Amino acid sequence: MAIVDHIEGSKVRGKLNKKSKEIHRVRNGREFVHTVENEYTGPASKAQKFQRSIFGKTNAIVNIIMSDPAQVEEWTKKMAEYNKAALDYTKPFLRRYTTVRSYVYAVISEQFRQTASAKRRKAKLPMVLPKGVKLQIKQFSELSGSEVYEILKARASVFVEEQHIHYIDEDNIDYLATHFSLRQNGLVLAYARLFPDAEKGAFCVGRLLTTCRGQGYAKYTMEQIIAFARAKKAHTLRLHAQEQTIPFYRKLGFNTVGEIFIEAEIPHIMMEMKL
Repeated sequence: MAIVDHIEGSKVRGKLNKKSKEIHRVRNGREFVHTVENEYTGPASKAQKFQRSIFGKTNAIVNIIMSDPAQVEEWTKKMAEYNKAALDYTKPFLRRYTTVRSYVYAVISEQFRQTASAKRRKAKLPMVLPKGVKLQIKQFSELSGSEVYEILKARASVFVEEQHIHYIDEDNIDYLATHFSLRQNGLVLAYARLFPDAEKGAFCVGRLLTTCRGQGYAKYTMEQIIAFARAKKAHTLRLHAQEQTIPFYRKLGFNTVGEIFIEAEIPHIMMEMKL
């Protein structure tokens, strides 16, 4: 809003056209054009900063949602369920939403304000990567020498040093795989590889790891792999999960298949997801 000169001399408020620096108002069928008298150019208020932070996060999250048809469908269902509940005569004050963007904006606003309704809903928003952390998706032939070195170093750090798994890591599957890695300043924060299974239209996930735990990086990497596989028209994702990681994969939508078996001296089980 900006204070402007009215045609009769009194001051009014209206919406500013940023290009022309003029304000157009219609009164009694007549259009009046006003120039800005004292446009505010000082520092942003707390309310403005708050709104900008919400808009910024909304745009980032909506871009993630719109890039994955499955997430678009999921959030459209969430919005429809909310709108259906909002029609309840006992809740006439609830607003109905028509676009996923407006619904996500409302959810984020509530979470920023920490209102009771936000705590009740506990909406599962997709993760926005911190500044400086980037997702890299490459075939083996596209990886540079230093990128391969950092991948192997991360795999050795997690599987050999931490879990004491003694095995030959270089199994020639890397040549056929698509490599997903979250990197910051070249260092690997999370990694996994995706490669074709023997069955046509099925893919396998392997070597999932994170060197920076508790940040949601492993989940983010798996979500990107699932979206990538759907885009490739795959019908099934499979993996060998360590026994203690079964709840993690179940939350992502994987189901156990068969019985527990021993692999690299650690109990594993086959898990798969139908896409």
